[in-house]
Amino acid sequence: MIRKKTYTVLLICTIGSMSLVVLMFILTKKEIQRDMSFKRGFLHDAPKKIHELDLEYNNYYIAGAADGQIYLGNPQSPLYLTVLDTALQSKEVIHLTMDQDSLPLRSPQLRVTPPYFFLMDGTVPYVLRGRTKDWKAHSILKNPLYFSNAQPMDSVTLAIRAISNKTKELVLGTISLMDTAKANLSYKLLEKQVDGIFDTDGTLQYNQQLRRLIYTYRYRNQYIVANDSLQLQLLGNTLDTISQAQIQVGTIASKNQRKLAAPALTVNNYSATSGNYLFVNSKRLGKTESLFLWEQSSVIDVYDLTENSYQFSFYVADIETQKLTTFQVLNDKFIGLIGNHIVTYQLGDRFKEPQQPPATTALNSKKQVSEYR
Repeated sequence: MIRKKTYTVLLICTIGSMSLVVLMFILTKKEIQRDMSFKRGFLHDAPKKIHELDLEYNNYYIAGAADGQIYLGNPQSPLYLTVLDTALQSKEVIHLTMDQDSLPLRSPQLRVTPPYFFLMDGTVPYVLRGRTKDWKAHSILKNPLYFSNAQPMDSVTLAIRAISNKTKELVLGTISLMDTAKANLSYKLLEKQVDGIFDTDGTLQYNQQLRRLIYTYRYRNQYIVANDSLQLQLLGNTLDTISQAQIQVGTIASKNQRKLAAPALTVNNYSATSGNYLFVNSKRLGKTESLFLWEQSSVIDVYDLTENSYQFSFYVADIETQKLTTFQVLNDKFIGLIGNHIVTYQLGDRFKEPQQPPATTALNSKKQVSEYR
């Protein structure tokens, strides 16, 4: 009887010790994710969710937002565009037509910047443009210029990210869609740290109000602001301190391809821009932040591009354990996709109308560039 009790006590102690070890491991693992070097600022009157709509499918992406309307594309139905109002009350599905019988649709991208829209695929490549009044697309890319991402700058110019034939590394550039399409690439904007491909991965955006190309690095705490001539205007920093991409790159010998050899440390997951501001979905947990809240939401850090300064942060709540994937900002409305759902958040009064930058800003100060070069 005594021996049986002894075994029982030992078993309980063993299970308890193992549970404690597992608990300590989990807590330690979560604590490692916290960066004690920075602290976010959250407003008392934080942006709040005002509308939500179940789209029934999770393969939509935001093709544009303007004039109170949200345009959603779907890679599985590239010739159909879903149009919503910002209150998410009205819905219209538009069938796009084009001047060709068929096109290879490997990686199509729709971009809507009224009064124009673009249907593009940089892997084929082709660019079709049309007007939103009739949604008829016409081919305008005369030369085979390849790219991995593109954002319209105006009706005849695209900002692009591509792989250079010269260096085999990522570069930023522009494509002119005039009579003879021409590409202008910059080999100075993106800074190679490891391999020039994975380490320079990021989100490309174009700010129509500021007339600036913006590129936010995915694996380091930096974003680039360049003018239409691809001249660096600002090299800004996000809140965290990860200035070097923490990645390991391997090679698939049979295919002569590079790949990530281990999971990379993501710093900036996605970004969007509107007016004077840059909105960044960070993957770094800051000092004093609630781990419980962090695990149930996505954090957005807001930066003022004209002042080169951090402004504040806010949370976008998960929906049914699904996290925010992509988003866009239209004046004072934050528009996000979360799983099958689209949501809108109300931002503050400062975002209501497109802002005009002051005459002297961080974007036209040579000092801002020289500090980082």
